[in-house]
Amino acid sequence: MAAKKTFGWRKQDGIRLAVIAWFVTCWWIGADRATIDLQPFLTAAWPDAQTFEELDGDSYRVLGGEDEVLGYVTTGTASGYGGPLTMAISMTLDGVVESVAVVEHRETPSFFRTVVDSRFLAQLAGKTNQDPIVLGEDVDGYSGATYTSLGMTQSVHRAARGIATDFLELEVPPVKRRIVFGLPEIVLILLFTIAVSRRRIKGKLSKVLRWTTLLGGLVFLGFLFNSPFVLAHINMVLIGYWPEWQTHIFWYILIIGLLLFKATDEWNVYCYDFCPFGALQEIAATIGGAKPKKLRWSKVLLWAQRLLTVAAISLALIYRNPGLSSYEIFGTAFALEGSNFQFALLAIILLSSLFLYRPWCRHLCPLHKNATEGLFDNSRRIARTAWQKLAKKPSLA
Repeated sequence: MAAKKTFGWRKQDGIRLAVIAWFVTCWWIGADRATIDLQPFLTAAWPDAQTFEELDGDSYRVLGGEDEVLGYVTTGTASGYGGPLTMAISMTLDGVVESVAVVEHRETPSFFRTVVDSRFLAQLAGKTNQDPIVLGEDVDGYSGATYTSLGMTQSVHRAARGIATDFLELEVPPVKRRIVFGLPEIVLILLFTIAVSRRRIKGKLSKVLRWTTLLGGLVFLGFLFNSPFVLAHINMVLIGYWPEWQTHIFWYILIIGLLLFKATDEWNVYCYDFCPFGALQEIAATIGGAKPKKLRWSKVLLWAQRLLTVAAISLALIYRNPGLSSYEIFGTAFALEGSNFQFALLAIILLSSLFLYRPWCRHLCPLHKNATEGLFDNSRRIARTAWQKLAKKPSLA
C-alpha cells in the first residue's frame, strides 16, 4: 500500500512556495534602493546660486554671492495613484513658488507622462504662501489621472507650507481636512451590494442583475471614472503602500471588499460581476456567440500568463513602483491612452472576444485565477492545511 501523504501537498505547491520566496527576495532588494537625489533640481531651479546649504531632511537654503539668501528648496510627499509621490519646490523669500518638479513617483508610466506633458504642473508654479493650493479650488485637476494630479497638488501644498512656516515665518491659510467621498465610491458600494445580493437569487433575475452590474462597471468604473481593478493595486499591498484614507476611500472599498469576499466565500466578485474590461469581452461574446473552449496551445498560454505576472510583480517590488511593469490594456480601452502596441493588442483582444470567451481574462490577465488569484487561493490552502496538521499533532507532554 502506498504511503499516505502527511501534509496535503499537491503537484505544484513547491513551485508556488518558490514564487513566494522569490517575491520576498525582490521585496528586500527593493528596500535597499537609493534615496532621492535633489542635485539636478537644485541646479536647474537656481542656476545663479553659489552654494546650497543643507538643512534638515531634504531642505536647502539657497545662497548667492556674499552668502546672500536667495530662497529655499524642499520636498513634499503625498499619495499618488501607485504610492508615495514626491515633489520638489523652490520658493523665494516673499513666499512665491518659483518652480516645481517631480523627483520621485510610482505612477503608471503612460498616465504620468500625459500629466507631465500637459499644463498641469505649470499652474502649481507661481502659487504663494497665502494660496490654499487645493485640487478643485485653486488648482484644476487632470481628467483621467485624478489621483496623480491630487498627489502632485498635495505634495506642493505641504512643501510650500513647510518653507513658509519653518524658514520664512510667513502666515499660511488653515489646512482644510478634505475627505473624498462622492459618486465613484457610491457606485462601487452599489455594485458590491447588488453582486453579493445576486448570489442569493436564482434564475432569470440573477442573470439580469449580473448584466446590470457588468454594464454598470463598464460605464462607471470603465469609461466615466477609469478606475478598474489592476495589478498595481495588488502590488501596492505587497510593497506595503497604504494611501491616505481621506483621499483614497475608493481604493480601500475596492481592496477590502475583494479580499473580504474572497476570503469568506472564495469568490472573486469583481472579475465575474463588474469588471469593466470583462464586460466588454462578454458583450463581444454575446454578439459573436463565443463559448468557453480549450485551445490547442492552452498550456503554453497558461505558463506565459503566469510568467508575465511573476515578472510584472517582481519588477514592481524591486523598483518600488506598483504600476511600472503593468501591461494591462484597460487604460487603452477606457481612456484611449497607450502605445501603438497596446492599441493593437486591444483590437486583437476585442476581435478575438467574438469567437473566444474572455480571451484576455483566461490567457493574459495577471489577476485571473490562473495567475495572482490562483496563487492567493493555493497559498491560503497550504497555510490552512499546515495549521490543521500542526493543531492535530499530539502533545509531547
